[in-house]
Amino acid sequence: MGCSKRCPGCANPELWPHDPSKDIDVNVLYGMVRELVRHHPVDGLTITGGDPLEQPKDLLAFLKLCRPIFDDILLYTGFYREEIKNDDLRQRILGYVDVLIDGPYVEELNDNKCVLRGSGNQRIWITDARLRDLYATYEAGGRLVQNVYYNNRLISVGIHNRSE
Repeated sequence: MGCSKRCPGCANPELWPHDPSKDIDVNVLYGMVRELVRHHPVDGLTITGGDPLEQPKDLLAFLKLCRPIFDDILLYTGFYREEIKNDDLRQRILGYVDVLIDGPYVEELNDNKCVLRGSGNQRIWITDARLRDLYATYEAGGRLVQNVYYNNRLISVGIHNRSE
């Protein structure tokens, strides 16, 4: 994936390097997602990173494939929406995204209260009105971290509180 922003306090620093040896073909990734959806109830698709918008061509191709099977596509990025709109390829990606959470992580602005966001500068843009109530419910529930044991590793998914 990769991320050139390298925000201090980032929850995923292991995803910063652009490592071609870890690249997955878009069609292979889509096949994995489609298989998962076929066997398990899935509410939506969340794309995070690294920064997904640092691979805009592949991300656009992936979203075009996924759009028919997901009614809720959430994208996290360290780019601000205004920056995205100034780039034609990245702007096209927004047409496949229902919810955008934008802006770099700023550790000093992590007040442990920003639900769905790591820090207070990040903004939630809901472009599909059908999802407004759902995301209001998510926000009312507070931060949630899920721990999953997969492939002999413990993986934490969610927005973590800032350690003091």
